[in-house]
Amino acid sequence: MIVKTIDIIPSKSYAHRELIAAALAGKGSVLCDYPSDDINATRACVKALADPAPVLPCGESGSTLRFLLPIAGALGKKARFETRGRLTERPLSPLYEELAAHGMKLGPQGTSPLETGGMLRPGQYTIPGNVSSQFITGLLMALPLLAGDSSIRITGNLESAGYVDITLDVLRRFGILWDAEKHPGETIYRIAGPQKYQSPGDLTVEGDWSGAAFWICAGAIGSEPLGIRGLDMDSCQGDRRIVDIARAFGAEVSMEQDILVTKPSRLVGQTIDVSDVPDLAPAIAVLGAFAEGETWITGAGRLRLKESDRIRSIVSCLRDLGADAEEGEDRIRIQGASGSPLSGGCVDGAGDHRIVMMAAVMSLLTDHNVIINGKNAVAKSYPGFFQVMKELGIDGNVR
Repeated sequence: MIVKTIDIIPSKSYAHRELIAAALAGKGSVLCDYPSDDINATRACVKALADPAPVLPCGESGSTLRFLLPIAGALGKKARFETRGRLTERPLSPLYEELAAHGMKLGPQGTSPLETGGMLRPGQYTIPGNVSSQFITGLLMALPLLAGDSSIRITGNLESAGYVDITLDVLRRFGILWDAEKHPGETIYRIAGPQKYQSPGDLTVEGDWSGAAFWICAGAIGSEPLGIRGLDMDSCQGDRRIVDIARAFGAEVSMEQDILVTKPSRLVGQTIDVSDVPDLAPAIAVLGAFAEGETWITGAGRLRLKESDRIRSIVSCLRDLGADAEEGEDRIRIQGASGSPLSGGCVDGAGDHRIVMMAAVMSLLTDHNVIINGKNAVAKSYPGFFQVMKELGIDGNVR
C-alpha cells in the first residue's frame, strides 16, 4: 500500500520557548526555519530585546507578548510592545496586576504599543490556574533572572498543564532549576534567583502535534490513509492527546516511528473535555461532524479569547457547511452526519488559522466546494498548509 505522507512542521510551542531561552543564554541557535507569523514575531522580538529601549513587534502572537512582558521587566528594559488584530483586545489580567505589584510600570491594557518600564522584583506571584498557562510560562522564564528567590502560586486546577510541561522541559534543557509543590487547590513553583541560562548547543525544534491534529482527522474522514513524519511520540505537548481522541471516535491510528491514520468503517460521537487541550477543539469538531450521534466539546470557555471567539467560529463553520451544531457558554454540541457528506458552502475564516484548517479538512467529505474567505490566516502557524493539501492531491474540493 502506497501511503501519502506529510513531513510535519516544527512545534510552535517549543519554538517560542527555545528561541527566548537561547537569546537569554547568549549562545547556541534554534534550528527552526519554518516561516509562520507567530514564530517570526518571537524571533524578531528576541533580537530587538538586545536593544536598550526595544520595540517588540508581537504581531498577533499571544505567546510572544505574554512570555516577553515579564522578561522585559526582569531585564529592566523600557520597552514598547506592538500588537495587531485581536491580540490588543485579549486580556492580560491578572498577569498585568502581578507585574505592576512587583515593580513594573505598564501602560493601559488594550493599547498598542503597550509601553513598559521598571525593574521586576522577586517575591510571590499568584495566578489562577484557569486563566492562561501563557502567564505562568512568562513568569517561569523570567523569575530565574531576578536577584532573589521567587515563587508562583497557582490557585485552583491548572488548565492547559501540557503547555507548562513544555516550558519546564525547555528550562531544564537550559540549566534552570525549580521546585514544584502540589497541594489541594494549588500548585507552587519555587524559583531561586539569580540563575543563568546555559545553552545546550544547537537545537532542532520537534514536530508540531497541534498542526498534526488536522492531518490525523483528515486521515480519519478522507478516502485514503495518511502518514505523518517528524513527531516525537513521547513529547510533552499536550496536543499529543489527539491520537487517543481520534481512537475514541473509532479512527485507526498506529504509532510506530511515524503516524499512520486509516479511515474506519464508522466514527462514533464522543464527549471531550478540552480544558487541557483547547487548540484541539476545531480538529475534534471535524470528527464530530461526520460521526454517528452527538459529540460534545466541553470545558471550552477559554476558546472565546483566542484569535476569534472560537466557540462561535467553530459552530458557524459547521453550520455553513451543512452540519447541525449549537454553541453554549463553554461547550459545543454537534449532531454528526454518520459518515455522510455535508453540503459544503462558504465559510468565514474569522481571521483564525485553526478555523481555516478545520474548514479545509472538512472539504474532504462535502458534496460541493468549500469556499474559505480569509484563508491566509493559516500563515499564523502553518503557512504551507494548502500547499501540502495540493501535494497530497486532496485539495480538489476547497477554494
